[in-house]
Amino acid sequence: MPLDEISKKIIRKFQWPISGDSSFTNKPSVYKMAREFHVHPKVIKNRINNMLESGLIRGVKFYANSRFVPWNRYFILIGAGNSFAKEIHDHFSEFSQIERVIFGTLKLPNQPDANGDVNVEREFSSISMIASNDSDMKVQLYNLEKTLGHALNIAEIMNESPKKEEVISPGEQYILNAVLYQNPLSMSINKIAHELGVPARTVRRRVMRMLNAGVIYEEVSLDTNIAQGVLLPSIILNGDYQKWLPAINESKFLQERLLLYKNWSRFSFFIFYAETFSNVDQLIAHAREIDPASMLTYRNGSYNNPHVKYPPPEIEE
Repeated sequence: MPLDEISKKIIRKFQWPISGDSSFTNKPSVYKMAREFHVHPKVIKNRINNMLESGLIRGVKFYANSRFVPWNRYFILIGAGNSFAKEIHDHFSEFSQIERVIFGTLKLPNQPDANGDVNVEREFSSISMIASNDSDMKVQLYNLEKTLGHALNIAEIMNESPKKEEVISPGEQYILNAVLYQNPLSMSINKIAHELGVPARTVRRRVMRMLNAGVIYEEVSLDTNIAQGVLLPSIILNGDYQKWLPAINESKFLQERLLLYKNWSRFSFFIFYAETFSNVDQLIAHAREIDPASMLTYRNGSYNNPHVKYPPPEIEE
């Protein structure tokens, strides 16, 4: 689908909660965006529906920051691309501890191949997996390989949160788990309160505390192949996006084209738009002025597992 200026502005509104808008108290509002963009609300509704129906926006999902919960999240980097991601997707129902699969094509900096060519392109996939500990993760990988009937071409296994912050209480984890199963675009505190048999004011207070503490975050998944008229590459940098965002915003070229940013284990993704392949080359050139080790990736997408099950909280004695 064509990605015009209004669609780009709408996508930026999904940058949450860093933008200051909490989806619990202030969901991306059609009417607020219409006033801000000086268009009719029907225009905003149509753009959002088109992006969802076309698959450009694959979905919007709540995630738990694994630094605050008693389980770990692992990112398993696989040396294979979209076909492998689709293979995992087809077995989602058998693996409820796989949250999602991310895939794309990676352009590596200054790494010549056997022919001496630099900026080598490689396809990759990454499995986001929930596990109690390293042993549990290895058992899951063994079972996955057994189900698929072949070994995984694992490039690296990354534990997203080897260092824990203060783990939330079992009471808050019950509420957190309920939130994780909700669609952020239709989230209802009252519905969660009814399902858990807890007063809505209590749920709202606990949710806001977890929001403020950074326990809950939200991500929009894009399939960058769907966009028409523009290219949607990403720059990958080593480290949290808060480390790099100030420098990116200081670059007029990068700041004007930035759509979204998110963390991915020890790396951060910055998603841009570019009108031409020449602009893509400019993007990576500007990014490598900030960090020479910057990597560029494109033809990106992800599959969220609708069958994911989050570990229940442990009952306190």
